[in-house]
Amino acid sequence: MERVKVLKLKEGLPFTMGAGQNTRVVCPEIGARNITLNYCVHAPGVAFTPHIHERSEDVIVVLEGRGQIISGDSLLDFQAGDVLYVPAGIRHGTINTGDVPLVMISCQAPPDVALYTGEKDKP
Repeated sequence: MERVKVLKLKEGLPFTMGAGQNTRVVCPEIGARNITLNYCVHAPGVAFTPHIHERSEDVIVVLEGRGQIISGDSLLDFQAGDVLYVPAGIRHGTINTGDVPLVMISCQAPPDVALYTGEKDKP
């Protein structure tokens, strides 16, 4: 029987994408089949490796800090309070351009398991 799970943002399973602190909170390992949720904290200057989700849409909620998101061949500025929507198939990655940690939550649907294996952590 499925049950509600109470999870902690800072107690997820770590994964590597660039040099930031990234954790998967809602993921296939806990039984999620249709969505993932990640919590990321990146120091000034740190980038989340640019990548593509072939089938997944991505929503990134910026909780603290500011930065830029790579959108294909462009850079777009964002800051705390912004929500970034990335359609499937679009190359994207974030860069902390501020002087404080960049804190974000991201959700992908459907899950892109390759994000957690290191397969997408390539320049």
